[in-house]
Amino acid sequence: MIKRIAVAFTLAIACMAPAAASEIDLAVEHAEVIRLPGDASAVVVGNPSIADAIVHDGRTLILTGRLQGRTNVIALDRIGRVIYSREIVVSNPVSGQVALFRGADRFTHSCGDVCEEIPRVGDEQGHVEGLTDQQRNRLSIAEQAMAGDAGGSPQ
Repeated sequence: MIKRIAVAFTLAIACMAPAAASEIDLAVEHAEVIRLPGDASAVVVGNPSIADAIVHDGRTLILTGRLQGRTNVIALDRIGRVIYSREIVVSNPVSGQVALFRGADRFTHSCGDVCEEIPRVGDEQGHVEGLTDQQRNRLSIAEQAMAGDAGGSPQ
């Protein structure tokens, strides 16, 4: 009887190990390169607001974390066979970040040599909108400058 229990316990542990290994832990706003076992013709993400996946070439998949949460990714070959299927857990990394609270309002900073404000889900909404507008304006200025350089005019 004890031997049967030990065998059942060993089988249960062996069956659980692949499930844990099949998860990909991904940080918000970070990417990971996955090498596929065959050429993919389609990739499906269960919840694209949590993670994004693109096929770089037939055998290279690039996953990007968008928002905290859990989803899955499936890659199919030309005839519709599943060649890759994994669970994705996207989390918000806390190393190098500081959250400041003013009453109930949260303000997030990313810190390296200096700390700079970054908008994060859950931060005070008016402040996030202001930071987002500033970033949008900076990107617009950079795009205009690049368009000007594309004209080939010497400076």
